[in-house]
Amino acid sequence: MKEDFLHFVWKFKLFNSLNILTKEGEPITILKNGIHNHHSGPDFSGATIKIGDKLWSGNVEIHIKSSDWIAHSHQTDPAYKNVILHGIF
Repeated sequence: MKEDFLHFVWKFKLFNSLNILTKEGEPITILKNGIHNHHSGPDFSGATIKIGDKLWSGNVEIHIKSSDWIAHSHQTDPAYKNVILHGIF
């Protein structure tokens, strides 16, 4: 599977959004999936997501494997400091 396909799925909400949970089991509600970024930086900007009872606004980064966050050096890149969801499919 390629990340471009996952971007398409996220952009058009082509997934079951009823049972999305954090790894700790908190419910995630996607209110606004954001605008697809075709340049450097997070994959989507301007997303609004509710995690548990907290509302978050910011960027979304999508990967196939969670280890890609480190492999792509996002942890040291200031462009990724406002990522509110690191989606793994």
